Amino acid sequence: MSGGAGDEYRPTYFDRNGPEAAAHWKIASFLLIPTVGGALVGITYFAHQGYSTGGVLAGGLVGGLLGGAGSALLVISVSENMGAIFRAFVQPDHSPHQQQYSYEDALVMRGDVEGALASYERIILESPNDAVPRLRAADLCAKSKLRERAETLFRAVQRLPRVSPKDDIYASNRLVDLYLAWPGNETKGLRELRRLVDTYPETDVAERARAGLVNLKGQLGVTD
Repeated sequence: MSGGAGDEYRPTYFDRNGPEAAAHWKIASFLLIPTVGGALVGITYFAHQGYSTGGVLAGGLVGGLLGGAGSALLVISVSENMGAIFRAFVQPDHSPHQQQYSYEDALVMRGDVEGALASYERIILESPNDAVPRLRAADLCAKSKLRERAETLFRAVQRLPRVSPKDDIYASNRLVDLYLAWPGNETKGLRELRRLVDTYPETDVAERARAGLVNLKGQLGVTD
């Protein structure tokens, strides 16, 4: 249905503020009680002090403003702190890695794999106990069929003094993939799977590694 100029749609508050509009309304409704309560306290106090009607109303206004403002600051502070804690839990801040590795990713996108690997090597020298640059470099080497270097880097991750189980397991699984695509080294994947069984006994990791052992032995024709 067509309409004239007077029927032109006007953006609402929710249109202008998007999802934040709902949060604003929730905060406003939450602040209603402390604002009214602060106003009543102000009115009561100024009335007991013997102020005139104007003074009592002014006291109510001041009390309402103080009650609302104080509650608003509390809500905003708690909300921001809880949000930061939640984000840190579900998505740890790896911004330095992400920012730093974006350069290497850009080199790979341009086809400069050698330049990206050289950059990773510099980062590895600067961060001797960091698994992430080693894993990224190892993955890139594996994709580029630089298998010896990939193997060395994955092994280096496993030998780090404080390597996390997540990185250690990833390195072993990627070594299995590497060996399966490396003619003459396929049976080394069995060693990696056994390592996972021994390192993480009584876990889902060990259970999956045992299943992988059975499957890989069948593929390779190994009976022992």
